[in-house]
Amino acid sequence: MSTLGQQLKQLRNDKKLSQPEFAQQVGIEQSYLSKLENDKSIPSNEIFRALLIALDLSVDEFMKPLISSHDKARLIQISDVELWYKSKAVKSSATQRKVIYLAMFLISIGCALFYAGHKNYVFNERFYEYKSQGVIKTGEPLNVFTHWSNYIIESNREKRDEKNREMLARRVPSFKLMDEYVGESFVEEVEGGKRVYTANELSRTMPHAGNSWFEFLGIFAAVFGLALALLEPRLTKQ
Repeated sequence: MSTLGQQLKQLRNDKKLSQPEFAQQVGIEQSYLSKLENDKSIPSNEIFRALLIALDLSVDEFMKPLISSHDKARLIQISDVELWYKSKAVKSSATQRKVIYLAMFLISIGCALFYAGHKNYVFNERFYEYKSQGVIKTGEPLNVFTHWSNYIIESNREKRDEKNREMLARRVPSFKLMDEYVGESFVEEVEGGKRVYTANELSRTMPHAGNSWFEFLGIFAAVFGLALALLEPRLTKQ
């Protein structure tokens, strides 16, 4: 961290100017320039501006190497430098707020994404399986496949065996996976009659890649936001 005098001397040397030459350009005595370069005096605002004109530099270009200088207490005695420090403080404060808000947003959205993925709010992973034994013809009771024997009037064994073979032949199971529970059973009209779908006792879980991505993005966003919050002092340091 340099001082104003050291900065002034370095810039003069970069221009390959002697003290007398530079003092003449600025319009000050060589002895006064020597005091400035040795930090034995602080220039007035008018002389500071003259120094900048001679060096062909803006306040910002001149002060950048001195932003963390321990000589700040002396430097702010120059009006233009004091204003420069104040503008930097305002910009730094605004940047700090933006970084903090961004970190908070990332952490919040990260937690929301992870929770949505973990709870399967976007992509359902729980399904209910329904099974139908076969097509029920028009006029037949809905439980014909399980209780057909109750509807046989003839006690003739031959007739009963024939009916049994018929019902076995008509058994063409059909399955449906529903993403929500619609009750123990439901009826669906099909060609040739209708089907009764009955729910299995247990639901089935089928993982969805979308939920894994939500969890991953949620963790990534939250960790990035947390890192941003922890690094904020360094990122916004003047």
